[in-house]
Amino acid sequence: MTLVAGVILVQLVSRGQPETGTAGETKIKMKNEVNSNSTRIGNLSANVPDTWTGIRPSSSMRLMEFRLGVAADDATLAIFKNIGGTIDNNLERWSGQFGYSLSDSEVNIRAENINGMQVSIISILGTYTNTMAFSDATQPKPNYRLLGAIADTPDGLYYFKLTGPNTVITGRLEEFTLFIQSLRYDKIG
Repeated sequence: MTLVAGVILVQLVSRGQPETGTAGETKIKMKNEVNSNSTRIGNLSANVPDTWTGIRPSSSMRLMEFRLGVAADDATLAIFKNIGGTIDNNLERWSGQFGYSLSDSEVNIRAENINGMQVSIISILGTYTNTMAFSDATQPKPNYRLLGAIADTPDGLYYFKLTGPNTVITGRLEEFTLFIQSLRYDKIG
């Protein structure tokens, strides 16, 4: 069942988006058991790909932040917990950062059950404008992409927001999918 959910998740984030991969590309094995790269995120654990770099969160609202690439303008995964609003409120806000509403065909959303948690997953491609008040990145960025997930857990919502140039994100679809599939709730406090 987990393999089926993984295939569906990969199809969701790539549906209506550019094709990924090349004939010579090495595939990552599909698995969601906890491994040695498991990282604690509040009361969650997740398998973090070796190619992601943990960086100091750019805001006190962020639990963790990862860079997916080597340059400062490459993709960034920001992780939040209980930032307010409903799941739909936050998905709508993320869509609005691309000039869309949730009902627009450019916004791909799906709900999945991943390791016993309800997870809402979103994929958007277009011109990104970060509208958050604490951010200085307000210049529109064309050909950007957002992959996001919101996990509903017993101690609240966890938000995973990956944004960056589409060329970078497209090459990281499978890594993001495996990361989200590996999420496990394990209350420690």
